[in-house]
Amino acid sequence: MKRILFMMLLITAALSSCNKDKTTDPAADQSSGSNLPLKAVTYVSDNYPDATIDYYFKITNGAADYLVTLTTTEELAFNKTGDFLGMGENFKDGKHGDSIPCDSIHGGGHHGGGIPIDSLPVILKDYVAANYAGYLIRRANFDSLCFNGVVIGVMLFQPGSVPVKLYFATTGEFLMQANRIRYADIPQTVKDYITANYANFRATPIAEKLTLADNSIQYIVFLHMGPTRKSVRVDAAGAFICEQTGFHHGGHGGPGPGCPPGGGIPIDSLPASIQTYVSGNYAGYFIRHARYDSLCVNGLVFEVRIDKPHVPPIDLYFDMSGTFLMKADLIRYFDLPLTVREFLIATYPGFFVFEIPKKMTLADGSVQYKVNLSKHHAKKIVWLDANAVVICEQ
Repeated sequence: MKRILFMMLLITAALSSCNKDKTTDPAADQSSGSNLPLKAVTYVSDNYPDATIDYYFKITNGAADYLVTLTTTEELAFNKTGDFLGMGENFKDGKHGDSIPCDSIHGGGHHGGGIPIDSLPVILKDYVAANYAGYLIRRANFDSLCFNGVVIGVMLFQPGSVPVKLYFATTGEFLMQANRIRYADIPQTVKDYITANYANFRATPIAEKLTLADNSIQYIVFLHMGPTRKSVRVDAAGAFICEQTGFHHGGHGGPGPGCPPGGGIPIDSLPASIQTYVSGNYAGYFIRHARYDSLCVNGLVFEVRIDKPHVPPIDLYFDMSGTFLMKADLIRYFDLPLTVREFLIATYPGFFVFEIPKKMTLADGSVQYKVNLSKHHAKKIVWLDANAVVICEQ
């Protein structure tokens, strides 16, 4: 039976130019014609500065040309020139192409990834159940906030309602709720501070209002000056709390085709051993981006993207002390070992490969494979060895 299923998959791949099937190589339709227009990217950056683009679909024969899903789980619709049309739930007609992650060419982030919901601290889940009846945790990830350090960001979802963003300590204690607010509506004391201290920066039209556990209020203002971005945190009286380079939004992702740069961890705050490893093993490369990730095989790790002119970027993983764990290489689905492909087909019926698989070369030279699968809203990240033995799943 597995052999029959595998042959059917090969036939589907051969016909994919006419009828895309995402059980085939998910990189197959990532041509430049599918790239999200810059105008759409700018719209997201200005109006959803607390989020970033997780992935998007190119639509044919529909009222919209692109459906974009943010890391907040919100969906936005755009036309072919990048004009915003409305919320995505109103534009479900037409034929969807392959999902294109913002890391689709060089990174391969994990949509809906981050922290497995069932592994979140019990007190966190109890807090949500007690205070947000009817809401479900749709997404959870590690974030890095100035003043708080590493936190757990949680997106709550309820049909017909705006998603709710909460922050918790890594041990599960509630820290704050974040709500978008127009920059024009924040207190004048906050705007005066920004004007006086960041005169050369442009504030995005949207800021964040933070309601802390003690009910005090703070604001995060998102600033641009050319390619430089800052998130500035100020209390309601206009007193400075902290700032960080880049926008915080789960530290997710890096620039893919038509995608904005991710937030993540300030590079100068990484353990010195990471910088030493990169300079000692990758001459001519520099660290372009770093973020926290949660891997089922290692727990909380640093994911570091290094870059060098005229060559593809490289993703490296380190533990929290800065010790090298593994290197990630993107591979085509059909370059996975046959045993792995047959196992996936037999073990995960109805799932399709959601992103380009990764070949993980560990510090000891052994190899593992990381495959992202999806079926409707259910998503799995499966780690296997070359013999199709599952190492872990999240």
